[in-house]
Amino acid sequence: MVAKEKTYNIKPLIILLSLFMICSSAKSQTNYLYERITISFNDIPLEKALDQISEMGSFTFSYNSKNFDEKRLVSLDIENKTITKTLNILFENTVNFKVVGSHLILTKKNPPKYSNLQYKTNEYKITGYIIDSQSGRKIQEATIYEINGNIVSLSNTEGFYSLTVPTEQNINGFSYSKQGYLDTLIIIEPLYNSELNIYLNPLESPQLKRLESKYFKLEDIHNRQLVNILVPKKSKTISDNLIIHNKKLAQISFIPYIGTNRQLSGSVDNTLSLNVIAGYSGGVNGFELGGLLNIVKRNVDGSQIGGFANIVGGDTKYFQLAGFFNLNSGSVTGTQIGGFSNVVLDTLNGVQIAGFNNTLHGYMNGVQISGFSNVTTQNADGIQLTCFVNVALKDVKLSQISGFANYCDNVDGGQITGMVNIAKGDVNWGQISGFANYGKSVTGLQMSGFANISANKVSGGQLAGGLNYGKSAEKYQISGLVNIAKEEIDGAQLAGCINYAKKVNGYQIGFFNVSDTIESGMPIGIISFVKKGFHRFEISTNEVFNLNGAYKLGVKKFYNTFRFGLNFTDKIYVGYGVGTQINFGEKFNLNLEYTSDIIFDKSFKILGEIDKLSLPIDYKINKHINIFGGPTFNLSLMKETTNNTFTSIAPYTFYTDTYSERQANVWIGGILGLSFTL
Repeated sequence: MVAKEKTYNIKPLIILLSLFMICSSAKSQTNYLYERITISFNDIPLEKALDQISEMGSFTFSYNSKNFDEKRLVSLDIENKTITKTLNILFENTVNFKVVGSHLILTKKNPPKYSNLQYKTNEYKITGYIIDSQSGRKIQEATIYEINGNIVSLSNTEGFYSLTVPTEQNINGFSYSKQGYLDTLIIIEPLYNSELNIYLNPLESPQLKRLESKYFKLEDIHNRQLVNILVPKKSKTISDNLIIHNKKLAQISFIPYIGTNRQLSGSVDNTLSLNVIAGYSGGVNGFELGGLLNIVKRNVDGSQIGGFANIVGGDTKYFQLAGFFNLNSGSVTGTQIGGFSNVVLDTLNGVQIAGFNNTLHGYMNGVQISGFSNVTTQNADGIQLTCFVNVALKDVKLSQISGFANYCDNVDGGQITGMVNIAKGDVNWGQISGFANYGKSVTGLQMSGFANISANKVSGGQLAGGLNYGKSAEKYQISGLVNIAKEEIDGAQLAGCINYAKKVNGYQIGFFNVSDTIESGMPIGIISFVKKGFHRFEISTNEVFNLNGAYKLGVKKFYNTFRFGLNFTDKIYVGYGVGTQINFGEKFNLNLEYTSDIIFDKSFKILGEIDKLSLPIDYKINKHINIFGGPTFNLSLMKETTNNTFTSIAPYTFYTDTYSERQANVWIGGILGLSFTL
């Protein structure tokens, strides 16, 4: 018995041709099934209902109209539900959905059988050219994809394609796509060998731009060296051209071009992905494990573990672990751990931990921890912790902690480091470093081993081993060497060497104090120079030295005095003292002074010293000239000369004693003089 030859009773049925994308190429990567809509209609044709849904979702429906009654009246009332839920209600769970590019494809769960077809061969061919609709140019390396995933191919360098279709396969249609063009979907029934030329519409130039991080110009993941070496060109081209929102339960790969998803690896999302050595996939929506390397073109929504590295072209959520490095072109939400480094070209909401370096080109909300450095090009709303250096090119919300240096714009929290903190903007909590701190303005504390610098106002305090500098300071500046408040100090300056402030409302305590104006408070030091303060030159006489001169400077509350004097025989002296002046009306002032003078003979040999407590009273003659006089309490300590004798300068004494080769004499004397206030 001879079996009857099967034949096709063929006529081409092109149900839908050259469907146009409503959205841009970036939007075509959206899985429309998860989009939420609110819609209501009553007793309208199915065709019109689908038009309304597609308009709201910004996609195009594709289906074989022979399998759907487009004139059937339908009703629907939906509020904030996904497209999947909406369509299941509309079709009463009788339809399957699949997103390919910008198209949402509808197929019957139990399609009709074409029992009347007479097959003449076991297969048939569809051939043709893929052509640019505007220029007429043949398009090479365009992707042709059978929507059930049974066939995938590329056009050759002449734009020609050829598909061999087994007759037993249930073919619903073909997608034609090329990066930079609007994709086209053709719904067909089985047919004889046929020629079918496809015209693709190019996208406008603005739409050709790649989907990029808003913070960083992304490099195509396929141009990265490891990806370029491991992933075959054909697989990369197909994934660039074709976006399939088709989840598979599981895939296994040995290397990117040997695996269960074959050439469609870069276009398919997997729930479970196992890569024995290395793998390449479109996305992960569950868990991925790689012996060495995981490469994901789009997003990871779940957990990803790579023995050597993970490379993700889109966003990563939840957990990512790599023995050496993680590289993400999108954002990371969750925890990312790399044995050597982590690089994220968008934002971080979670934790980055790396043995050497974390680099983030976007905003951070969380924690970066590394052994060497953390770098964030945008705001860091969290903590950066490293052994060497933290860098945030914009603001830090909480803190930066490092072993060597921290750098950022503004700091709402604090910076702590072993060496240098730099904040180009404001510091609202504080900076602590082993060597130096810099902040444009500081609300809190700056504390360093050597220097603190604030270009503007310091509302808190500065504590340094060497230098404090601020345009103005509200509370205190304490340093081992120098304090400088370029404009004003409202508080205290305490330095081992020099304090400087243009205007002082508080105290300066140091060896040298320099200011323009003391509005309140006073300087306390060996030398306190106040430009608009107390300056006075005196000429006087007393019971020991016929002629004395003195220069007093500081403020009336506390001034320094530098003295010299001589008698007309054989002695001279130079001395230093401090004093304060108390006002007793318009004409009179009382001065309380302590001075210490070193006495020399004519050959400048030191003979001894006089310590003096004076209580002179001023009488103001005019604005600049005063006459003064009053008692003094004197103590002289004179060295032994020869034969246990001492040089005596006391005119008389009511107490005399000898201490360690020095003779002490105490007496009460007086002073009379004329002063000139500058």
